Amino acid sequence: MCAAQLDELPESNDAPESKSGGGNLIPALIAIVLAPVLTVAAMYFLIQMNKPVQAQGPQITEGGQPLDMEPSGEEKYYELTGLITNLGGPIKSRYINVELKLEGLAGDFEKLLEINEHRIRDRALTIMGQYTYEDAQLDGFQERVRVDLKKGFSIILKKYRNGESDLIRNIYFTQFVVQ
Repeated sequence: MCAAQLDELPESNDAPESKSGGGNLIPALIAIVLAPVLTVAAMYFLIQMNKPVQAQGPQITEGGQPLDMEPSGEEKYYELTGLITNLGGPIKSRYINVELKLEGLAGDFEKLLEINEHRIRDRALTIMGQYTYEDAQLDGFQERVRVDLKKGFSIILKKYRNGESDLIRNIYFTQFVVQ
């Protein structure tokens, strides 16, 4: 530089200083990185808050206490006695007298049937009252009654079913009299 040029330079160091390495970019970079992270976190919490509560399984309650519908692995029995009704048809002096032993695997099998005994008795008497004396004379009548009772009980106890399996597995007759 020549002396004339040096004379033109200002004597003070008021010249703008250049900043090193782009200091204005750091806040922009932080905003670019944090925006997607905050968005994902907010969406996750919104989804979790609005997600419906899933129950552990169907818990059927009767009288405020949950009933155990899971198969216990052991056979449980419930006796139903005193089922006497007139047979249908023109001769009303004929009757059918049946006592049953019902078998199932549910943990609270006896309790379930005890709670619903009035419904089961009503259905059994309705089904048995539809038979005539002539029906009772046919071969296989006892098996027909067993199948009809099992279907009828299944309809009454359908809310207690575990999947597609019926609550009552087998029906045994301890007494079967047609007179």
